[in-house]
Amino acid sequence: MGATAGRQGPCESGDDVTVTKKPFDVVVLGATGFTGRQLVRALRRQAAGRGLRVALAGRRPEALDAVSGGSFQVLPADLGDAASIAKLARSSRVLLNLAGPYAVQGEPVVQACLAGACHHLDLSGETFWMRQMVQRHHAEAAQKGVLVVHACGYEALPFDVLAQTVAAEMQVRHGQRLLDLDVAVRFTGPGIRRLSDAVSGGTLASMGTVLALDRSNSLQRMDCLLPDELPEGWNANAVAQRNAAPLSPWWDEAWGSVMAPALPAPFINPPLVLRSAVLRGEAFAPQFRYREGMAMRDGVEPWLGPIASVLPASAWVQAGLGATSRAAQWSTAATLSAPLAAMSAAAGAPSDLGRQALQRLIELVGPKPGEGPSPEALDTMGYALRWRAVGEGGAALRGELVAEGHPGYRSTPEMMAAVGLALAEGRLGAGRAGVLSPGAAFGPAAMPVLADAGLTWTLEND
Repeated sequence: MGATAGRQGPCESGDDVTVTKKPFDVVVLGATGFTGRQLVRALRRQAAGRGLRVALAGRRPEALDAVSGGSFQVLPADLGDAASIAKLARSSRVLLNLAGPYAVQGEPVVQACLAGACHHLDLSGETFWMRQMVQRHHAEAAQKGVLVVHACGYEALPFDVLAQTVAAEMQVRHGQRLLDLDVAVRFTGPGIRRLSDAVSGGTLASMGTVLALDRSNSLQRMDCLLPDELPEGWNANAVAQRNAAPLSPWWDEAWGSVMAPALPAPFINPPLVLRSAVLRGEAFAPQFRYREGMAMRDGVEPWLGPIASVLPASAWVQAGLGATSRAAQWSTAATLSAPLAAMSAAAGAPSDLGRQALQRLIELVGPKPGEGPSPEALDTMGYALRWRAVGEGGAALRGELVAEGHPGYRSTPEMMAAVGLALAEGRLGAGRAGVLSPGAAFGPAAMPVLADAGLTWTLEND
């Protein structure tokens, strides 16, 4: 399969369509869900004193009033009433859409935003639906000067902005385009005690939607979001082969760790990072390769530590506990990899039997939409993205992006609030329009904005 995203230019905005002079700067659709409530909390803190007009929209005013706590105005809106969504889009400069699954009910909201000259940000992880939005609406969005930006949460905003920032640093420091970027994900804080501490009902609902509706091969082809017309030197098939998402464990000598596919889904970030690399391709080599994974050593060795602490270093080696660590890493990685590989295989299979079985399993064991992690997990968890990069001429950079809070339910709403408010203020997205990935829409300018969301960027050395 070649690239399948619709005919696209370089994604600069077309006509100078004004999205100012509206009653509201930012409107949240879907604020009563678990993630929505956390987003309102983030907006309440981040918007304070900035003079921005923020509102919450939905079909249950009493529930929205309870979530708002008097901080924001409440607007009527019903996904089943096209006129109310159209009015909402005409009233706002930026719409933060949390009303998923997006493949089921997201496109009418996107269309309303295009008609109403309103920027649209969402948390979609459904790459097949993103591809449909690119094919159907990118040209109109670019012509109207509207941004439609998918995946503005843990997946894929920090990874995509990280790639853009590293590429910019490689050019500034060494005058080289970025050739290679490896990211090792590490979760911090207490371990996961229940499924809903790691994955929300909304995320699982999206996975179920992919199994039910995706008849493409977007989970296997990391080039699925590339434009049809690629810059000179880029080749879709070569991109797909070079960036195939690993669905089984591997050993990484540089990290000194067994690696597992990144959770919750290793097939979301790469297509978006690659789309951004092409659309802002002046900083990326045509042979650019991106890979991410979870470093198992970081999770395994802390619980082996107490054993090591009672033995001298020589005894640790003689007892073979180093090998024990490696064996435990392989075992843990295999456990994490198996369901992801099964989902990828089921989504790409011609038969519906595997899809239906996985959908049923998700319904039986997973948390329901609106459910999420325990309050303790929200604040005590965090994550770090350790990265290493190589330029076309062999120059090397490495560093870390560290975030506070649970990846999906504290960091995600904080990040969405940060970029949404900055977009409304005109600090992000200037001169950019279309159906874009976060990195293409916001670029390296988003990195300092993400500091408002508790993210810290460091560049360690050359």
